[in-house]
Amino acid sequence: MIRKLDISRFKSIREQTLDLGRVNLFIGGNGTGKSNLLEAVGLVAACLGRGLGDADIGSKGLRITPSELMKSSFKNEDLPRTLKLEASFSNEIRYSAVLQSRESDPLLRFFSESAVHEKRRIFGRSNRGARATGVPHADRLEKHRGIWDQIKATYNVPDEVSDVFSEFSRYVIFSPQTDFLRARQSGRVDAPPVGLHGEGLPGAVASFLNHWGRLRRAEKRLSGSGGLEWKVMDECADLVWLPGWARAFGTHRGDPRLTSRDVADSSSDIVYFVDKFMHTTRNRLSVYDSSEGTLFLLFSAIILSHPDAPRIFALDNVDNALNPKLTRTLVEQILRVVRLTTENDLALGAKQVFLTSHNPTALDAFDLFDDDQRVFVVRRNEKGHTTAERLKPNPTQTRQEWQAAMNGRNLSQVWLDGDIPGAFGEL
Repeated sequence: MIRKLDISRFKSIREQTLDLGRVNLFIGGNGTGKSNLLEAVGLVAACLGRGLGDADIGSKGLRITPSELMKSSFKNEDLPRTLKLEASFSNEIRYSAVLQSRESDPLLRFFSESAVHEKRRIFGRSNRGARATGVPHADRLEKHRGIWDQIKATYNVPDEVSDVFSEFSRYVIFSPQTDFLRARQSGRVDAPPVGLHGEGLPGAVASFLNHWGRLRRAEKRLSGSGGLEWKVMDECADLVWLPGWARAFGTHRGDPRLTSRDVADSSSDIVYFVDKFMHTTRNRLSVYDSSEGTLFLLFSAIILSHPDAPRIFALDNVDNALNPKLTRTLVEQILRVVRLTTENDLALGAKQVFLTSHNPTALDAFDLFDDDQRVFVVRRNEKGHTTAERLKPNPTQTRQEWQAAMNGRNLSQVWLDGDIPGAFGEL
C-alpha cells in the first residue's frame, strides 16, 4: 500500500503531504480539490504503469488535461517549470518523480525519477543518465514512459519492489455513470473486470457469478463452508439486496419484447434483476428499468471483490445515487472488505481505497481512533492552494472523552452542525 504521498505544484495543490491509511475519505466543498488529490495518486500509478500518454492517463481515470495546466498556477507566484510527486510504500520502498511540460508538447515528460528500497537505490534517471540495480542503462529511455515499465522485464529487482509497484500501478479512479450502467451507452474496458464508468458491466457480472459459484463449490467440498474469499464476494453481493426489492441478478440475452429500445446493444447479454414483488412471468428487469442505486451497489460489489479488480483504487462520490443509510452501509462494507482482505492476505478483495463524498453519513462508518481509517477535510486556503487536514481526535483524548466533547453526536451531525472547519467549503 501507499503510506505517504508528498505532492508539489500539481494543479491546485501547491505543497501537501498525505499520511494515508487503508481506507481514506476526502470531504469538503465543491471545487476544493478532492479529485485533484485522487488524480495525484493516479499520476504516481501512471508513472509506474504504461506512462504519461493521453490513453495511459485516461485509462487511470484522470482528466486528460493539457500538460501546462497540470502544474500549479497561482496569482503572485512564479509559474513552476516542474511538478513533483514522492510516494512511500510498504516494505521501506520509496518512489519519486519530477515531471515537466513544454508548450510544444501536449504530454508531461519525465525530468527525473528514482526508486529506493531499504536505502538501496533500485533505479533512477536524470539528465546525467539512467541506472537500474547499480548498472548504467545504455538504451535510450522514452521521455513519456516511466523507467520501471521499461526495465522491469530485464533487471533483477527485489520481489518486494516488483510486487508493490505492479499492484499499485493498477490503481484507477472509478466514477460510475448512469448511462453506462443502464447500457444506454457502450464503451471499452481498458482493464478488467469493468470500465471506469460502468462499461462492460454484463461481462463483469457474469465472471463475478462464475467465480463466486466455483469458490463456493470448491470450498464446500473441502471444509463445508464457503471460505473467506467466497465470504468477501458473498457479502459484497449482498449489497444488491439492500434497497429491498431484488432477490436475484444475473446476465442473459434479453427478450427484445421486454428490453428497452434505448439500450445501446440489445443483441448482446445484459444484466437483469429479479423483482421479488412482480409476477413470475414479468419479474426480470433489465438494467435500463432498474433502480439507479441498485446498479451503483452492484458496480461497487464488482470493484470491491471481483478477482480481476485492482487491489488499490479510488471511488469518486461514494454516495452516488444512494440515500444516507445506504451510503453509510456501503462505506461500512468497504471498510470490512479491506480489513478482511489485509488481515487474512486474501487473493481477492480491495486492499486500499480512496473515497470522496458530499454525504455526511459516509463519516458515520469511520472509527477515527483506527489508524487504518482516515478522513481528510479538503479546502482552499487564502491563496487558493488545496489543503487536506486529517480529521482526528486529540492524541491525549480517550474515546469516551471524544464522545463527550462531541456531545454524543454522530460525525454526520457534527458536520451538519458546522463543527468541522472547512467541511462546507469555507476557506
